[in-house]
Amino acid sequence: MTEHPAQKTERLQVSAEVVRLLSPQTPHSVKLKAARGGLPLSIVDQIHAQLLLYSQGNAEVKKAALEALKDSSNNALKPVLEDPNQHPKVLDFLAKVRMHDLGTLILMRTNPAVENSTWTYVFRHCNYEVLDYFCDDKFIRNFPREVCEAILDNNQASKQMKELLAAPVGKTELDEEKDDSNSEEALNEEDYSDDFEETKKLTKQQVVLELDISEKIKYAMTGDKEWRTILIKDSNKLVSGAVLKNPRITEGEVLFQAQNRSASEEIIRLILLEREWMKNYGIRHALVIHPRTPVSTAMRLLNTLHEKDIQKLAKSRNVSSAITNACRRMLANKKR
Repeated sequence: MTEHPAQKTERLQVSAEVVRLLSPQTPHSVKLKAARGGLPLSIVDQIHAQLLLYSQGNAEVKKAALEALKDSSNNALKPVLEDPNQHPKVLDFLAKVRMHDLGTLILMRTNPAVENSTWTYVFRHCNYEVLDYFCDDKFIRNFPREVCEAILDNNQASKQMKELLAAPVGKTELDEEKDDSNSEEALNEEDYSDDFEETKKLTKQQVVLELDISEKIKYAMTGDKEWRTILIKDSNKLVSGAVLKNPRITEGEVLFQAQNRSASEEIIRLILLEREWMKNYGIRHALVIHPRTPVSTAMRLLNTLHEKDIQKLAKSRNVSSAITNACRRMLANKKR
């Protein structure tokens, strides 16, 4: 392991969604839900929100954020823990919250963004399991000496561990007091609340390029109109189809898709399956002339259209000959 870099001076970049969560206008219930990890955010946004809500929130929000982070799985946190471009304050926050979780620290071990001060704190206060893993014959080579010497202040460290440093093993009364500190007290000493700003570089169209399929589906099913407009065009039918399951989608958006001749076969199929949408005359009319509506289905829907629309379709060159001929037959039968 190479020596870790000095502390970065850049401010933490957070998304617009996180900035909105921190707004004084955001209801307490929404902030609490975010602190618990209950909002449809990417894992990076979720961690950023929990860190900042912990710094700025009231006691209930702080407690919720802390408990959620402690209960999170290392698999879920892995993209943040291993990210060399992640802000050191975020990694410091996670390390202090989860300093007794060996799996977390193993994932962070090779991340150059984790600062020496973070490791120093961890080794001074972590449990025996963590020390036992890290304090091997490579310990001195893996970390700067000042970081390694932190174990001298840890009452969980064995004599053998301390002998790795060839340093005195005695402890003072003050050292014992340090060992009694916990991660929550350390977090309270840190101020993460003001050193952040909204990331303005990435639009949602750019963000979507970084999302995996499960994250796209989550945004498709819960996102706002802009997310729906972007994701309904996704080439993966699970993603585009999920947009139509979003409870916030309007009939106007559905009508637009029914009128959109480039809409996929899957989108048309899902619209046809929803009875409430099929009660809308405009949607039915649009589906009759849509090239991806099965001909048999379009023929059935013809019987629900007004005569003036049947007359127009009988002369139209934008529909299949089967639809045109069916309309002509319908009009001829009415004249008899």
